[in-house]
Amino acid sequence: MLKINVNSELIKKFSEVIEGILSMIENGEYEKALELIDGAFKDFFRLGSKFFNSLSEENLLELARTNTIMDVDKCIIMAKLLMEEARVFEKLHGKSESFYLYAKSLYIYVEAYEYAEEETDLAKYFSDIDTLIIKVSDYKLDEVLQKQLIRYNIKKGAYDKADNILYDLLEGTGSSEESKGYAAEIYKALLSREDAELVKGNLTREEVMESLESISC
Repeated sequence: MLKINVNSELIKKFSEVIEGILSMIENGEYEKALELIDGAFKDFFRLGSKFFNSLSEENLLELARTNTIMDVDKCIIMAKLLMEEARVFEKLHGKSESFYLYAKSLYIYVEAYEYAEEETDLAKYFSDIDTLIIKVSDYKLDEVLQKQLIRYNIKKGAYDKADNILYDLLEGTGSSEESKGYAAEIYKALLSREDAELVKGNLTREEVMESLESISC
């Protein structure tokens, strides 16, 4: 468990750090940006960037919990710093070398978004999620991240995007019984929604029923 008290002073400090990192990246000062990112990890979490890079996504989420409760602000700070580190890695070493950090940042961001039942002062950074989705779009995502993105799009009301990821999930798993069972649960949940809501999310009831029937054959 990482103990940080997110208050207005810390939020202001974090915003200033991010502005500094973005400025350095824009000016091509990549090594300085990495130093600032590492320093920010140490300032906010008392642990350097190498520590965060070495841990799995689940381990990082465990660190962001306080008494088993997910601390959304901690997740956002963590995810944002990982994202900016990935941007520097992409500039220095190319897209393939940055994918791992982009995916890790996306995983943590989406988890925070899912837990964010109330407005958080750092909510503006959730806009990074769609940018990160584009960053990892050329790569095959693991099932865990795919399922996260399905939940994310459903919560946003982007039902057509959730359906597209479900299709990719089924295709990637060879339509295993487990993945078909998961997809069936999602489609049944979508059928419980009003027609107008589905249409607003660019999906019709008929399309959902067809998809459900196709995996039930």
